[in-house]
Amino acid sequence: MILYIYSTNDSNFKMKNTITCLFALFLSQLFTFSWSQTYTTKQIDSVLNMPYDDIVANTSKSLQLFNKVLSDAKKQNYKLGIANSYDKMALCYFYQNKYDLQAKYIFMSIDLFNHLKQYNKVASLYGSYGYHLKKRNLDSGIFYMQKGLKIGEKHNAEYELRAIYDNYGVLKEMKKEYDSAFLFYNKSLTLKEKANDKIGIPYSLNKIGMLQLTLKQFAKAKQNLDKAYQIRLEIDDKIGIAENLNFYGYYYFETKDHQKSIEYFNKALDYSKTYNYNYLTQDNYQKLSELYELNSDYKTALDNFKNYTTYKDSIFNINLRIKQAELDTEFDTERKEKEILTQKADLAVKNTYIVIIVSLLILSIIVGYFMLKNQKMKTLQLQKENELKDALLKIETQNRLQEQRLQISRDLHDNIGAQLTFIISSVDSLKYAFADGNPKLEDKLNNISSFTKETIYELRDTIWAMNKEAITIEDLKTRISNFIDNAQLSLNGIQFNFNFNTKSFQSFSSRDGMNIYRLIQEAVNNAIKHAKASQIDVSLTESENKINVIISDNGKGFDLATAEIGNGLNTMKKRASELKGNFKIESAENGTSIYLSLPNQTEF
Repeated sequence: MILYIYSTNDSNFKMKNTITCLFALFLSQLFTFSWSQTYTTKQIDSVLNMPYDDIVANTSKSLQLFNKVLSDAKKQNYKLGIANSYDKMALCYFYQNKYDLQAKYIFMSIDLFNHLKQYNKVASLYGSYGYHLKKRNLDSGIFYMQKGLKIGEKHNAEYELRAIYDNYGVLKEMKKEYDSAFLFYNKSLTLKEKANDKIGIPYSLNKIGMLQLTLKQFAKAKQNLDKAYQIRLEIDDKIGIAENLNFYGYYYFETKDHQKSIEYFNKALDYSKTYNYNYLTQDNYQKLSELYELNSDYKTALDNFKNYTTYKDSIFNINLRIKQAELDTEFDTERKEKEILTQKADLAVKNTYIVIIVSLLILSIIVGYFMLKNQKMKTLQLQKENELKDALLKIETQNRLQEQRLQISRDLHDNIGAQLTFIISSVDSLKYAFADGNPKLEDKLNNISSFTKETIYELRDTIWAMNKEAITIEDLKTRISNFIDNAQLSLNGIQFNFNFNTKSFQSFSSRDGMNIYRLIQEAVNNAIKHAKASQIDVSLTESENKINVIISDNGKGFDLATAEIGNGLNTMKKRASELKGNFKIESAENGTSIYLSLPNQTEF
């Protein structure tokens, strides 16, 4: 296990990272010990019920764990555990693009489930395997999907048939058999409505709506998209909301309302970035780039395309082509001018002697002029070449820095994030296995799990800042708003008010933007933990070339002289100092207010 600790002046941050290191070391020792033990059947089931996202986040580590579980299940002749282990291993091999191994293990799983007469699982596995084949061999995918469909219908496996019908509809749509696609989407919808499946119903409605959009049935498409969106709003399905906003973007694109299309793709982008829906984020950037280009907003189109291609050197290539076009134009102009000169000379030879003399004189003047101009152009060319080299060097440096930033953020997300998620899952397994009848151990495991989740949230904030070359006022607004929304959802009895009123195009470095966000976060957390407030107000406003941040509460005040360090106020002062802003605290019996004033300028 590799642990990354970032250097900072914040002593609390250093302490927290030190504790994280000790905690990770403790767990690694614990897992080393438990790895040599044989899992019980309950522990095997607990591991095999790991969330889907946790499995695919780190397939190599997941495979290690499933091989351990498979071995222990075989020792105990626990056939259900063996069958489910094969299934999970097949899933890992699919995401590793090891399709031969995927097929091997999925058919071993099917054979064992058949032996156990669990025909619902057999139907599901045939269906999922058929769906996985759709891009490699569509006809084979349909073959296995039909096998799963027949088995599911024969044994009335309504739960599994919901997914089979949906996925079969996708295969039919890929074959352009649209009537059949509608049929299976509606079959799935009927089963979901019967089961009151609020998560699944919007999925089917959206599949129907997007197919209607493909067929230019705009009114019907809008109606189904609206139904799906309303359900997802009701159940607060954040990922589903992001997906629906993306679909609205496609809808307005197809109906030629480009402004609304841009609006909805941007809304979808805010959601997908906030909740790390990376595939959807990439799609949003791609469509926004296309839309801005159609609207002749080439700069914004390029910015979105750059985000879409992540660390690819798109800007470098574009700038290079522009510079090369400029040089080609200059050389072409020079060539044409020389051709004109030659034509004039040929014409002068055909005239009288005097005309010849005059022409030669004019020619000499012209030649001298163009020689001088040519020299100036060479000098200008050399200057532009040097400018081009400097620009390319700057772009290359920026690209390297961006690649490093993205690599670090990917490492944090893929390695540390996955490891922390694995720790949470393992702690939950430990709670289930070892904490029965031991409240103290259960409390300690609960504290470990809560602390790890908090660390993941802070890690996501850090990754958010690192993935940006600059953080705008709008970025801060979105991040602060999400933080306040999440705080309000998790806390009862506290009213949050967020006022955002600025027309500034202010942007900050990723470090400064993170400092502003952390300062606000610290102030709000202090109000929650220490002030016992019933109302917390956060405002971000603009006045007299200043960006003003105010965090106030109606809780109990404190003595600044005695309570400053204990309430984390010293940390906020340090962040304000790094921002070169004016920082002030006012506290009385009826509440506390924290003021931060920053210069309003293009770059901070």
